[in-house]
Amino acid sequence: MSDTKPLHPVWRFFGALNIVLDKAVVSLNALGTLIIIALMVLICTDVVGRNVLATSLPGVIELAELAIVSIVFLQIADTLRSGKLMRSDALIRKISRAFPRVGLVLNIGFDVTGAVLFYFITSGAFDRFSKAWSGGFYTGNLGSFTAPTWPMELCVALGSGLMCLLFVTQALKGGAALLRGSPPPAPQAPDFGDEYTS
Repeated sequence: MSDTKPLHPVWRFFGALNIVLDKAVVSLNALGTLIIIALMVLICTDVVGRNVLATSLPGVIELAELAIVSIVFLQIADTLRSGKLMRSDALIRKISRAFPRVGLVLNIGFDVTGAVLFYFITSGAFDRFSKAWSGGFYTGNLGSFTAPTWPMELCVALGSGLMCLLFVTQALKGGAALLRGSPPPAPQAPDFGDEYTS
């Protein structure tokens, strides 16, 4: 007979939700990586053109601006998911060691604040996307080079929306752990080598 204690239904639900959110994070992260590769090719081609052919590609600056913003929002969810989102948590860690429940409440507050912040960002981003799509907004100069802005606005909306969902999920996990009096099952930490060991 196995001594493994079955997970509570609450944690099983979060486990299923984690799978869905993980797939979304990986998909957006992969799209961001493809944009990085395309941007590198574009810039290198422009550099070669300027130095070898004495000509430059039109729209490199405009496309780079759109790409950088898109990349940030497509890959920001991965930083939160992997626990690498920059935050000042030295005080929370000390409090959590001495008073675990107080530390849990502070972390829930952080997650709720993040969820509210990214809710407003998402709301505004989808509004901007709708206007850019219907209004045909573009960047660049007519007659020289123009690029539509709606793909960037869509990337911002999707990335910030996923961040909001991740923060909500973390807050709910923390709330469930607080009510049950037990911490949620710890996720398997990635191994980055000894140099990252605290």
